[in-house]
Amino acid sequence: MFIIRALKRVLSFVKQRLAFAAVAALLVAGGIYYGLRPPAVKPVFEEYDPRLAMGTEMPVFYVQTDRKAVALTFDISWGDKTPDKVLDVLSEYNQKATFFLSGPWASHYKSIVSRIVQDGHEIASHGQEHVNLSQESKEAIKQNIQSAHDILVNLTGTIPQFFRPPNGDYDDLVVLTARELGYETVIWAVDSLDWKNPGASYIVERVSKLTFPGAILLFHASDSAKQTHEALPMVLENLKAAGYEIITLGELMAIGKPARDDPRGRPLSELPGN
Repeated sequence: MFIIRALKRVLSFVKQRLAFAAVAALLVAGGIYYGLRPPAVKPVFEEYDPRLAMGTEMPVFYVQTDRKAVALTFDISWGDKTPDKVLDVLSEYNQKATFFLSGPWASHYKSIVSRIVQDGHEIASHGQEHVNLSQESKEAIKQNIQSAHDILVNLTGTIPQFFRPPNGDYDDLVVLTARELGYETVIWAVDSLDWKNPGASYIVERVSKLTFPGAILLFHASDSAKQTHEALPMVLENLKAAGYEIITLGELMAIGKPARDDPRGRPLSELPGN
């Protein structure tokens, strides 16, 4: 009996030691695991609204309207030869348009800016530095828009309402930042491609073919667009013959609802009015 009790004590002792060893092993293993595991990554909070990454903020491409009207717009960021030629054509046809002016150009060619205003055209902003703003920080975008704004207000005595980003490049951050500064971002529905200098007849045919009620038309009055003034008379005559009112962007926005779905590249049958 003594031997049996002794064996039981030994077995009990061994079990306790084994259990202790097992627990110790688990604790050691756990310590090693947690010691080697990298610290938890803290969440990153952006400085701007998280909706910016969702692609939900769109600029204006055209205007939904029952009237057969279009907006005639010009971008200017370089040179002093083409602007006067374009203004001469517009004066001859008693036609008003919207001019998106870059800040540096406006500062350098004050007399042309003065003529644009005196001729009764609408002033809009084309920003300061001609860079793709979607690649810039919010602060850089803000500075770009604000710098041009200060120049245009000082030179024209008007407060522009519309902003067209350089190269038509935008993202949510560009649109929202412009809106914070009081601007509606406007792209276009019909690109005349005059900046490619494809020939006056090509420009006329393209614009006549792609125009639809409420469209915003893009032309350039920079010196790089050497055929705009040659194509413009026939563009105006063709559109008017087709029954279109040709007005400024502000006037077009006043008669309809801003449309933020991009119509560029759609089949003609899917465009408004077709």
